[in-house]
Amino acid sequence: MLTGIAEIKKGGNLLTAIFSLKSRTIVLLVTVSLTAISYFYFDTGIAQFVFRILNSSDRLLQTAADIPDLLLHIVIAITVSSWVGYFILVRRGICNHLTDFLRVCGTVVPMAFVAKTGLQYVFGRPDPYAWLLAHEPPRFYWFRDDEGYGCFPSGHMTVFTALMTTLSYYYPRYRPIYLGLLWLLALALIITDHHFLSDVLAGAVLGSVLAFITIKFARETGAKTV
Repeated sequence: MLTGIAEIKKGGNLLTAIFSLKSRTIVLLVTVSLTAISYFYFDTGIAQFVFRILNSSDRLLQTAADIPDLLLHIVIAITVSSWVGYFILVRRGICNHLTDFLRVCGTVVPMAFVAKTGLQYVFGRPDPYAWLLAHEPPRFYWFRDDEGYGCFPSGHMTVFTALMTTLSYYYPRYRPIYLGLLWLLALALIITDHHFLSDVLAGAVLGSVLAFITIKFARETGAKTV
């Protein structure tokens, strides 16, 4: 009887995993499609609309342009603190849910930063300011790393989507909060004209894919070591 119950639970977990994978795949495909649509039809219009609002006030425009880029510092802080916490717990003989989370977090956050840096160089897309002020068409200038180029995909969105996806997996109770924070970040990047809409969507896709891959690898390697 216990064997039958175990098989039922195993089957239920498998069914849940299949539906979960299907749902994630659908969401990713929809987001990729929206990214392409935004690139061709919405990016320039949104950027122009935002710039007109910002340009209505010199102080507002200057504030938006002067926002410091602290992403690298944040990535370093998260990575170091995650691995320090992980090794402290391991040395104490503690291998639990938190340990797994710290290991994944310490891996996926710097990986997301490296991935976005490489892709930004490959695509070489000008940011909205370079397009509006230097009159550069907002297309891809392959392998160009001049100042004002390399905004696709959004680095902030990539890193924080990877982080929030990891948090969502290990601590699902707070998923609405994670999603809300990502929405606020996406809005902030767009209304300050630091990124086009498609940059933000592409960053969300990249960050979530990296998180799923890292979590899957961690689960498989963790299962082998148990």
